Amino acid sequence: MITSFLFQVFRAFADALLPPIFFAGLGVITDRLLHFELRTLSRLCLYIFSPALLFSSLMKVEVTLEQTTQVILFVLLVMGGMGLLSYIYARICRMDRPTTASTIMAGTFFNAVTLGFPFVLFAFGEKGLSLAAILVAINSLPHNVCGLLLAARGVQSTRQSLCGLLKMPIPYAILAALFFRTFSFSLPPSVFEPIDILGRAGIPVVLITIGMELGRIPIRTNHSDVVGVVILRLIVGPLWAWTVGSIVGLTGLLGQVVLLQASMPTAIMPIVFAREFGSNVGFVSRAVLFSTLASILTISVILVLIRST
Repeated sequence: MITSFLFQVFRAFADALLPPIFFAGLGVITDRLLHFELRTLSRLCLYIFSPALLFSSLMKVEVTLEQTTQVILFVLLVMGGMGLLSYIYARICRMDRPTTASTIMAGTFFNAVTLGFPFVLFAFGEKGLSLAAILVAINSLPHNVCGLLLAARGVQSTRQSLCGLLKMPIPYAILAALFFRTFSFSLPPSVFEPIDILGRAGIPVVLITIGMELGRIPIRTNHSDVVGVVILRLIVGPLWAWTVGSIVGLTGLLGQVVLLQASMPTAIMPIVFAREFGSNVGFVSRAVLFSTLASILTISVILVLIRST
């Protein structure tokens, strides 16, 4: 029993975590040697790669009305609940405004793509991977719009935050994809394929950029301030997602897939948002780092529990 469980942990690490670790490690090494300017790379991800990835994903995903309704409710309840809990935690700890915004992002937004997709593929195969795209497509709007708004709100007024949001390309990419899908319009391959290539290229670029960011965190610095956020994301988050899944009636393979995705560590895009708008970048970066490392164990346990139900 113990041997089998440890083997599953090793397989999960080898199949799902080694590729992201490779890209992030490449970012750490190259940054030490070449000293890249991180703001430029972050803006490249935010303004070019991420909109392309969101647009191409939304244009390709296939979903039924019933699945859409269930996953929409799941996403809204999971993110709303975790956002509230993260806010309460930040207030209890008397965090300043930028750190409060960073805490909400770190506790609420889960890494459904760069770690979620590989884990789902390992656990449930190609069919599970196709279902994982449903949550990513639905999650993209609140994840990116709310993330941008939170990051801006941490250092700006509400009006300035909304004005900043209107300048971001991500909401327009989402709306454009929804418009094309609603009216059954299709782009010619000569237009769509370059966008799709940009989107797929963005995943390793984002991971390399995040690796550079994480590599600059002083190892000897006290990291106790992110322990609570890591617990929220990796323990409270999956428990709440499990509860919400039961409430909205998500069962079968779709329920297993979205629960596993919602149990992922802190997403990497909040670092880009925080850097762009001046929130607490170091706090978010450390939350990503330590939640990702700790998720090696937590996700493996969750996967065993999911398969046993």
